[in-house]
Amino acid sequence: MEECVRRERILEAACKVLQKHGYHSASMDKVAECSGMSKRTLYKMFPSKLELFRILIRERLFDVKPQVAPEAATPEEELSSLLVDLARTILRPDRISLIRAIITESSESEDVREIIAALEAGGEDNALEAWLQAYCRQQGYPCSNVHFWGKMLFGMTVGDFLFQTLGCATKSLTCAAIQHQTGMAVRIFLTGLRSLHHTD
Repeated sequence: MEECVRRERILEAACKVLQKHGYHSASMDKVAECSGMSKRTLYKMFPSKLELFRILIRERLFDVKPQVAPEAATPEEELSSLLVDLARTILRPDRISLIRAIITESSESEDVREIIAALEAGGEDNALEAWLQAYCRQQGYPCSNVHFWGKMLFGMTVGDFLFQTLGCATKSLTCAAIQHQTGMAVRIFLTGLRSLHHTD
């Protein structure tokens, strides 16, 4: 079996064990048993329980790789497409289950709190911030506040959808509603960004 396949099986097993037993009771023995791998293989790929769950949380929740919008799209369409794709990815049932497990564990586990504190929404290759950086450069805007703007825009869109989903208030959260709210938020955001940098 290839290493990437073994790694994926271990991460999938770790996700199941975390959801079923919680972080404190999620032992490497349980992960090995659930994955059908030996503990030796497990420790060869992940040197500790903390590192295994750090990688699981980072890769399953925060390293979201949205599809690239067509080049012919307007900036508004590109940004809306990126955010809708982020929402679709983050709101998948498997990710929502993992988020719920992490929220439950964060009050009990210092390790989980440390993992979350060390990560940024959007991951190491934050697609939203990368898009905003490129847009600001193209428009001649300073890029010093891109991190703040990205967090604000994420909160207005994906963060709000996530909050609704976690609160089980998703009856009105249809694909059309996500697209509509995202489009409105992007229009407001880009209009505000332009007005910040164009003083007449």
